[in-house]
Parts: sequence; C-alpha cells; structure tokens
Amino acid sequence: MPKFSNLDFSFYNTWDAAEWRRQCTLFFAALVALSMIFSPFLLSIGMWGLVFTALWESAATAVVAGRATQINSFVAWWQGLKMAFSRYFHLPALWLLSLLLIIPAISYWWSIDSNYWWVRTRVRIPFFVLPWAFANLPRLSRRQQCMLLYGLVWVMVLFCIGVGINYLLDYENILEGLAQGHPIPVPRHHIRFNLILVTALLSGGWLWVQHFTWRYPWERKTLGLAILFLFAFLHILTVRSGMAALYVALFYTICRFVWRTRRWKLGTVAIIAIAAIPVMALKTIPSLQTRVQYMLHDWEQYKSDIGDDYSDAERWVSLTAGWQLWREAPIIGVGAGDLPMEIQRVANDRFPHYTIEPKLPHNQFIYILASTGLLGLLTALLAWFVPIFEKNNRKFYLFAAFQFVIFVSFLVEYTLETSIGVTFYLFYLLWFREMAKHG
Repeated sequence: MPKFSNLDFSFYNTWDAAEWRRQCTLFFAALVALSMIFSPFLLSIGMWGLVFTALWESAATAVVAGRATQINSFVAWWQGLKMAFSRYFHLPALWLLSLLLIIPAISYWWSIDSNYWWVRTRVRIPFFVLPWAFANLPRLSRRQQCMLLYGLVWVMVLFCIGVGINYLLDYENILEGLAQGHPIPVPRHHIRFNLILVTALLSGGWLWVQHFTWRYPWERKTLGLAILFLFAFLHILTVRSGMAALYVALFYTICRFVWRTRRWKLGTVAIIAIAAIPVMALKTIPSLQTRVQYMLHDWEQYKSDIGDDYSDAERWVSLTAGWQLWREAPIIGVGAGDLPMEIQRVANDRFPHYTIEPKLPHNQFIYILASTGLLGLLTALLAWFVPIFEKNNRKFYLFAAFQFVIFVSFLVEYTLETSIGVTFYLFYLLWFREMAKHG
C-alpha cells in the first residue's frame, strides 16, 4: 500500500488524534479571524490551514469507516477526499454559496476584459474553499467556539488602543483629514475594520450575557469594560456604515428581547436610550461632528454638480451608473470583467464634469445587477437566504444579528468584491452557523 514517505506522523499517537485536529481547527480559525484585520498573507495561511485540517479529518474518518487501514496511506487521504466532497454536496446551505463564485466566473463568456475578470473571480474563490472546509472540519466544543470570539474582543481592544494613541499623537492632522473626507487611520481598510469591530462588540455582549470566562470570574467585569470601550471607540472612528450596522443590530437585539420576554416598557426605554446615544455622541465627539459636517457639505456639492472630489458624491454617481448598466443588460449584466470600463462609459456620458476615475457601485446588490444581471442577483439571494432558513440558525442570536450587519454592509459597499470582505462574510457566517448547532 503506497504511503506518504515525506510526512512524519510520529506525533500522532502522543496526544489524542482527534484532539490534535480540533486544536488545529481552532488555531487556523483564530488565525483567519485575527489576520483579516492586518495581514493578507496570514489570512491565506489560515484559510488553507483549515482546508488541510478538513482533509485530515476526512482521512481519519475514512480509516474509521474501514475504507483504509492507515492514516498515512495514500488510500486514506484519497478516500477521505471523496468522502469530503460527498459530505459537502449533502449540505445545500454550504454548496449553494459556491454560486457566488460560479456566476461571476461564467460571465467570462460575455466579458471583454479577461484580466479584470480573473481578478474578480480569484477574489471569490473562498466561496468554494471555506464552505468545503467547514463541511468537513472536526466538531469543536462550545467553549472552544467561544474562545475564538473572546480572543477577537481583546485583540480588537488592543488594536483600538493603538489606533487611539495614533489619533491623539496626530490629532490636528487627522481631524483636518476628516474634514476632507479621509478616515481615521486603522489597519487595512477602515470599513472592514469597523465591521469586524461591530462583530466583536456583538460577540462580546453575547459572551457577557452567557457569563463566559476563560479562567476567573472577575473576567466578566473586564469584558464588560472592554465592550463599553469598543462601543465608544466605534463612535470616535465615525465610519457611518459601521455605526449603522451596529445600531440596526442593536435594534434587532431589543426587538428580540421584547418578543421573548414581553417586557414592552423596558424595550421602549431601551429603544429611546439607543436613539439618544448618537445625538449625545454628536454633541461630544469632535471627530463625529467633523464627519457629519463633511457629509452635509458633500451632499450640497453633489446637488450643485460640483462634487467630483467628494467621496459621497462619487458614491451617488457609481450607483446611478450601475443602475443604468443593469437596465441596459437586465438578464446577464455587462460581465464581471467589463464593469469598470462600462461604469467609466456611463460616467463620461452622464457626468462629464467628473474628471476622476468613477468608483464601482457602492451597493452589493446594484454591483451584482450591473455585472451579472438578474441571473447573478437571483442566485446570490438563493445562496444568502438558504443558510438563514436552515434549522436553528435564526434562533441563534449571533447568527441572526450578523445577518443584519451584513445587510447594512451590502447596502453601502460592494463587500464581496474584496478578499477581506469575502473572508469576513464567509468566516463568521460559517462560524456562527456551527455555533447554532449547539442551540
């Protein structure tokens, strides 16, 4: 029987083999969750590490099932691979996510710019890779699943402290940049950073309610302080999509609490308090005041047709151009590869005063309509909604709240057209789905 001569499995019996695989799953999952904040290289390592661990788990399952005799044989890994694909295709909520890769990929046949088509297709490869991996990874305990979220909260606290120190050291220049539409400097992309921050906030709140601690009871108090700090810092960062996602998720949280407890008076007070917080923040946080002033000025410039150097005006132009492209090719769109040059064409025709390169549609739904038409949108909606209606998912708070965060993100950004956006959506969708299995 052929064997992998270059693989050393001597460690395999020094610790329970199944526990090795669970620990590898947790390690690589944590690497994905944390590295998407700052390192594309480590993000790739984490993702492919999960793929390897899933294949390793499937090879071990093949041995247990009697399809192979030894874990280090070629037969075990080949049989494990076949079993892995079989398991994957028996889970519609997972394999349907690959439609978000397949439809843009087949738009090659009606795209002229094959180079840009490849860029867009490559970004979406995780829509096959990560669901396949999660279909075959070993089952983690609830504590292990919570440990990843617990670590996420504290890592975001450290990052936010670093961002805050940089903000204080360069306060005047950063505030001046805000007045010109520039964000407060954060690791990688400011919008994705804020979405991860919102996810950490919601996860931390849920962990606090669950009385989760790593070792000591007093950790719950420090976790509560961390949540308050992240909540306040989100308002200092003044990224509107992140704030909107948070408040929509909080509104859902209150409605869910009232529906379950029938405590209508308390729910009403909570909604009033949530509505009052942004008003108070606007009166007390300089960065938020500057951002709102810029937004109002930007809107006035757009209405006066002189807003070509303003970010919000560019967004409106991108949405208008994307909508027109969909109306021109409603069934299959203009093709994922040709979207930039088609946006440029419409912008040149309808907005000749915009001399800079126009942005792509800052709305995931319009982006899909423009690039792959109704074909792309209908298949995307199918891929999005099937996991939501899967048993137990909607009942699990973090899974449901995350859907609201993603929906807000889709309304104001083309979230799924960047590597970090794809990984952020997929990883937490799949992680919270796994947690929902525990009830």
